[in-house]
Amino acid sequence: MVVVTWKAIDVLGVNWSSVFFGDILNHEWRAQFNIDFLIHLFLFASWVVWRERSKVTGVVCGFLCIFGGGLFGFLYLLFISFKSRGDAREFFLGMHNTQ
Repeated sequence: MVVVTWKAIDVLGVNWSSVFFGDILNHEWRAQFNIDFLIHLFLFASWVVWRERSKVTGVVCGFLCIFGGGLFGFLYLLFISFKSRGDAREFFLGMHNTQ
């Protein structure tokens, strides 16, 4: 992920929004992929905000999930998997785990 991100920044610069939204407007299959990916990022970020005890932490992590993509999301999942110590209810429900 880091290598691909670095190469994209090197070739296209940091102006990702013109590429992302340009693809949505001009290429049907890229539009399908980008919108599907965007929905995934928003759903994942919503789950992160919902499961965190602190809403400030949740919003910050949710924001990073959207704008950091897998670079942040995978690290977040790794962190909470260790934090939950194999308890699936704790992993998925976070602060909503009442057991």
